[in-house]
Amino acid sequence: MSVDAATLIGGEDPGRYQARRPVIAGRTHAVSSGHYLATQAGFQILEAGGNAIDAGVAAGIALGVVHSDQVNVAGVAPMIIWMADREELVTIDGLGGWPAAATIELFQRHHDGQIPEGLLRTVVPGGPAAWIEALRRYGTMSFGDVAHFAARFAREGFVMYPFLHDQLVRVESKNARYPSNAAIYLPNGKTPAVGDLFVQSDLARSIQYMIDQERAALANGATREAGLQAARDAFYRGDLMRMITNFHAENGGLLTESDMAAYQVQITPPLSVDFHGAKLLSCGFWCQGPVLLQAANLVAGYDLAAMGHNTPAYIHHIAEALKLAFADRERFYGDPDFIEIPGEWLLSQSYANERRQLIDPTKAWPELPPAGRPGANRPTTSTGDLPLGPHDTSYACAIDRWGNAISVTPSDVSSDTIVIPGAGFAPPSRGSQSWADPT
Repeated sequence: MSVDAATLIGGEDPGRYQARRPVIAGRTHAVSSGHYLATQAGFQILEAGGNAIDAGVAAGIALGVVHSDQVNVAGVAPMIIWMADREELVTIDGLGGWPAAATIELFQRHHDGQIPEGLLRTVVPGGPAAWIEALRRYGTMSFGDVAHFAARFAREGFVMYPFLHDQLVRVESKNARYPSNAAIYLPNGKTPAVGDLFVQSDLARSIQYMIDQERAALANGATREAGLQAARDAFYRGDLMRMITNFHAENGGLLTESDMAAYQVQITPPLSVDFHGAKLLSCGFWCQGPVLLQAANLVAGYDLAAMGHNTPAYIHHIAEALKLAFADRERFYGDPDFIEIPGEWLLSQSYANERRQLIDPTKAWPELPPAGRPGANRPTTSTGDLPLGPHDTSYACAIDRWGNAISVTPSDVSSDTIVIPGAGFAPPSRGSQSWADPT
């Protein structure tokens, strides 16, 4: 029996769940993110005539306020951008490298090869440079136009919501280690309750400082591009930089003024694979995005539809494909400035066909499978019953009436490192993903 459109719209199909609410649809533009206030910021930019890049940047910076436990304003912001009129498809890494003073020997000698929590896992902040570079190359608005939402949410506060409250409760002991973290996330010695007004005054001043530096430049006749540069300089060469680097110098950190001043984002084409007629895109092997592409290549060899959505067989094959892809992540992914990554081979169909043979339809890998060849495999161990850490990373995307689009995953938790006193943010602790292993 066929079901026509009128039946679906009218809700007469007894097998169809009815929310009794209007489905969100649009004809000109759309934005989505990990929090409704960030989505609101992006949508207001689109309504005001900004393009998708303006909106995505507005939403992404706002996430650093409303998700500040897991998305840092000073964190990372890898993104993919599509500009329809020029048919240009690019990634901006938004991820800084290690400070120049960091060495494998330092971590081996003083920390048994581990990357400890705190200042020593700090890498150069990439997010602010990425947001501003996206605006400069592909946006139409000023930094102040898109960042004032984030400044207002931090300054005036927003209602503490259950997810943020629950995540902060999970890391109370971590935040209590550092007075600057505790001042924000444990006011009066406890996590703000659901429904409390959550204010981040220092963070508001930091964002506003960047806006004000841009505004002053524009008032003196600067071009839009020069105004954006003034906002960038406020973070990487001005007072915010000095707050960060002075604190590192006084507390055993490694980040210096020269590290900050020298940082530049990398702009490169995305990686891609074909998946049942669609093109899947990711950033490069300096992040874990290609895991999705490798896993897609693996499961493309199965008739998932015939297995049935979310059946045991369906979930088993996807989970095993992800395990194999993550095993390769551990072995091969890394900073392309320092290691050679066999990317073409990892994303090839021939390699996927070879790796697919390791998926047993009747048995799961109990631990991380071995990585592929060539090269010696890094030893793998079971995660056992390790305690779960905080969730981290959020997401924002936008598309505009002209067909431009942006997809961005801002990230970096604040509980495993130190919030810079007076700044309200913690430079990225992304160094936690590195191996202090010369091999």
